[in-house]
Amino acid sequence: MRRLLVLFSVLVLALWLLGSIAVGVWLLPPMLLNAPLPVRTEANREIVRRQLLLPGNRWSSTKLRGGEGRELEIWRLHRANARGVVLYLHGFGDDMWGTIGRAAELPEWDGVGFTFRGRDRHPEVPCTLGGWERADVAAVVKALEKEGVPRAKIVIAAWSQGAGVALLALSDLEKSGSPLGGALLECPYEDIYEAAKNHIRLALGPLEFLARPAQWIALRRAEKIAAFDARSVSPAQAADGLRTPIALVTGEADPETPIEGVHRIARYHPDFTSVPGAGHCQASGRLPGGWKAWAAARLVKWGFESR
Repeated sequence: MRRLLVLFSVLVLALWLLGSIAVGVWLLPPMLLNAPLPVRTEANREIVRRQLLLPGNRWSSTKLRGGEGRELEIWRLHRANARGVVLYLHGFGDDMWGTIGRAAELPEWDGVGFTFRGRDRHPEVPCTLGGWERADVAAVVKALEKEGVPRAKIVIAAWSQGAGVALLALSDLEKSGSPLGGALLECPYEDIYEAAKNHIRLALGPLEFLARPAQWIALRRAEKIAAFDARSVSPAQAADGLRTPIALVTGEADPETPIEGVHRIARYHPDFTSVPGAGHCQASGRLPGGWKAWAAARLVKWGFESR
């Protein structure tokens, strides 16, 4: 009987390991790299642009090369006598058109948006959760500088994946230049390992620990497919030493980017607001005056007086 129990245990362990390898090699990498995007027509995009366009304003679009040489389509909403430029960064599974609408809440600023890796036009391009996206942001910031916008007048507003990517990009940019005017970040992820674990936990619940070997294998596989270094994708590590003023807001009930990870980022940037009961990307909307009031207060604190 004891021998049968040992053999059964070995069999279960072997099946678990084989299953972990199969899931890690074939199932999980597409979940990370091939994040589905909203289906939008040109008419949908035009509706978003029209909703933001007020008298005296205009849109312009340009193309440039971002991370890994991928083409990015950059849209800029020009406003009369703008205080500066706000660069809006979207979250995982979204594109710029789901985020640029926030520009309506900061009408004294030009608004700039783009989709990471150009995936709204080329969804087959893998998402690397910051591995290459950080270079997209840096490329756009440098392009704005060439257009005559000083870094001190560039502010990043970002959510979820975009918030984490913002920290990575700021780390890269500050190594060779001055800080930006500020960064308004809602629910950034801690690092790529925690992000993968949290997404799988949402599906498996308390059994998530059983998928840990598969997660490790999947990230190694994703690194090879998309040619990036997962170990460098750590917004919490990138936050250490940043000179750009940073404000953080998150929900205490966020299951996708748990508050514990945001606390690790806030060790270096104490302007941190947590909202009881708020879930993923819900926190700022539950504050008095919403995201607009929270963002405006930070901009004034950073020296951008409202007219």
